[in-house]
Amino acid sequence: MALAGPLYVLMIANALNTRAGGGEASMANGFQALFVTGGLWILLAVMLIAAGIMGSMPRWAAVAWIVLIPFSGVAAFVAIDMCSRNMPGAAIFPALLPLAIAFYATWARSKRLHDGLPPRQTSLLTLGAVLVLSVLPMAFAAVY
Repeated sequence: MALAGPLYVLMIANALNTRAGGGEASMANGFQALFVTGGLWILLAVMLIAAGIMGSMPRWAAVAWIVLIPFSGVAAFVAIDMCSRNMPGAAIFPALLPLAIAFYATWARSKRLHDGLPPRQTSLLTLGAVLVLSVLPMAFAAVY
């Protein structure tokens, strides 16, 4: 989490930086988005792997994360691209996706959280939220 925090802040700052300029400045902003978001999603995947190994996660949820992590990463890139095209409201998607994924990884590792939040419902709600937050930017990008 300590490594993911700064990358999260940099990703949001990059998404909201709509005054990148032209030419090389736009290219630099795009590369920054690529590396920061890619690095953040790699860390989120590592957090989920560690949570699955060291914690308690339903097997079906682990299989679903194998598909949802790359899908949500692509959705974050799409949303950041939408922000660069003067749709700053799209920043809500890359802002919420890592929080939902990090919450699930934290929940899966914490025995105390398992007592208050049952595995089936927590997994369904979190996976559903990540799926919806991943599909919406792609649908909006296709329309706008």
